[in-house]
Amino acid sequence: MKGGGLKVTFSEVLRGFSASVLPYFGEIRIKHFNNFDSAELDVKNKDFYDNAVNKGLPTRKDRIDYLLKEDIWTDEKNKEILNTRTAIEGIKKTKSKVFLQAHIDQANAELRKQKLNLIKLEVEKEELIGFTAEAYASRRINEHYMFNAILGGSGEKLFSRQEFEELEEEKMTELIGAYNKNTSKFNSNALKLVSVSGFYSNLFHLCSDNAYIFYGKPLVELTFYQIELFGYGKYHKSLIENSEHKPPEEITQDPQKLVEWFESGKNIKEVLDKSENAGKEGTATSLVGASKQDLKRLGLDNPNETINLAKKAAEKGGRLSMDDLMKLHGV
Repeated sequence: MKGGGLKVTFSEVLRGFSASVLPYFGEIRIKHFNNFDSAELDVKNKDFYDNAVNKGLPTRKDRIDYLLKEDIWTDEKNKEILNTRTAIEGIKKTKSKVFLQAHIDQANAELRKQKLNLIKLEVEKEELIGFTAEAYASRRINEHYMFNAILGGSGEKLFSRQEFEELEEEKMTELIGAYNKNTSKFNSNALKLVSVSGFYSNLFHLCSDNAYIFYGKPLVELTFYQIELFGYGKYHKSLIENSEHKPPEEITQDPQKLVEWFESGKNIKEVLDKSENAGKEGTATSLVGASKQDLKRLGLDNPNETINLAKKAAEKGGRLSMDDLMKLHGV
């Protein structure tokens, strides 16, 4: 998302709604929900679920039990899903403990591989489970979301419940498309990008980490997007404030790389402290496989320091696998 798009996203988060123009409905607003809206929807969701069960739709548990009984889905497949999730958490933990860019890149590659495998397994399972009471309730609650979220251009109700229920398919499709497109603008990655952008950071640093000062209203009245964005802003600010070195300019606008840089710095400090406490001279023996680029990125590019190369890697034929890294870091 480009800088201009991020500013639009930020302005809509501040306002608490998004504006759009549709061919049939003209100007509309799409409201951003808060905790009060969510409480009402939770009640509705239970009503929809109970209604589905009463009408004879199977529950998710019923379908899974049936699939296992008929050997259409197996416990081994469930274990594979569980093991893949465990592997993902293990890799994340390992990634949070390493400091060399090569190891970070290796962890990211393995994460992508495991996540794709998990998606494949879960899609296969969901297709076999089919339409359940939970799925019916989810579909109905999404429709209820839309009914309450889509307003007229001035914030008024666009239609009554009956009018909404009787909308022609073409008009409903138009509304669904607008609603989904709007929702995608506020995914976690987009809000993280806003939180590290210059125009946001300049404002955020003036609010003393106070959400009321920043938004001008009590926390309980904030939308979920406002709360999430504020949390990211506070987190990324703390990363920079708690680091002993200034982050490289090229990563300050990239949330993931900023977090990776901070964790690398924290890990390298722990390694150096251990070396110092053990009475070792220099730091190189602990920086297994560190390149000059790694040292520069971490603010350790002292020309008097040497890099004593990777004994552990040499023992493994010159390369450490993800399993090796996890074991080295106690995961």
